[in-house]
Amino acid sequence: MTRIRIFCTALAACALAGPAAAGALADGNYYCGLSQFHLGNMEISGTTYRGPAFDGNYEGDYPFELTEGGTINWGGPLGGITADGNTVVSTVLKDAGGGQTGYDITIQNARGNFQTISCWPD
Repeated sequence: MTRIRIFCTALAACALAGPAAAGALADGNYYCGLSQFHLGNMEISGTTYRGPAFDGNYEGDYPFELTEGGTINWGGPLGGITADGNTVVSTVLKDAGGGQTGYDITIQNARGNFQTISCWPD
């Protein structure tokens, strides 16, 4: 019973704290990876993004929206992340440490499996 109380207290504290730095995503490069695999870098500038790309050859500039709930709505493709039948399910802001904000992109692949790609300031 004590474990349940501790869990519920921690869950409530997280809910009150809200998403990591909702509405604040610094301009710059973000390293994106899945486990130990580098999936490319993304560039954020204002309310536009590019990438991810490995070599700096980005497909184009696309708009994105940060919601008050700490999620990101992408206005275009995400390079190879959205290729081959992959679909973005959600993107949420997260604390990347050192006072910086990153984000997690959760996708569903063509086989129905879910994966989370983490991106943090480079």
